[in-house]
Amino acid sequence: MSKKLIVFDWNGVIIADTLACLYADNMVLKAFRGKPVNLKTYRETFRIPANDFYAMQGADKKELAQKSKKCGDIFHEYYEKRVSRIRTRKNIKKVLEWLKRNNFESVILSNHTIKGIDNQLIRLKIKDYFLKVLATSDKSTSMKKKSKFQKLKSYLKGYNKNKVFIIGDSPEEVEIGRKLGIKRIALTGGYFSNQRLKQSNPDYMINNLKEIINILKKCK
Repeated sequence: MSKKLIVFDWNGVIIADTLACLYADNMVLKAFRGKPVNLKTYRETFRIPANDFYAMQGADKKELAQKSKKCGDIFHEYYEKRVSRIRTRKNIKKVLEWLKRNNFESVILSNHTIKGIDNQLIRLKIKDYFLKVLATSDKSTSMKKKSKFQKLKSYLKGYNKNKVFIIGDSPEEVEIGRKLGIKRIALTGGYFSNQRLKQSNPDYMINNLKEIINILKKCK
């Protein structure tokens, strides 16, 4: 029997950290003379690499490129102050338990750091649900480039792509899924506006994680 795999984005999907990231990104913008944004503008304009987002808000692109490490350090300094109090997205534990009972493997694909994710998985008592964390060891990586596609492409060797789903709150996961030929589920209420998610053309667009269960039941 082919292995069934669910690929979860981390930020804004498993952990409800959109406001923490907004706060941290605004601190980066202040440090690089950009204009801080509200949540609505954030969801309408945020993108990876984050330096592109900062430049859109008035920060100097050349300085950002030269000081990516400083960007990463500032972001993580303010993000980590808040993340220890942040909960998971609603129903994620229920979904993870269902996946486990039904023999789905679950992995995390993220622009965040492996260490940062592992710390929160332990705190939230959900680490054992995940087979692997596909993320970065460098705080500045997401400032400079996208790296998720190549990580997942390498990991999927040996999997039947008809039995792989990717779940994210951004057009990036939808794009990755399209390139890799796997099913794409977009979750609202994270980092990106509903309009941007809809325009990315996912296979499914959901408002609550528990909707994943019915999607997977229908796709058996």
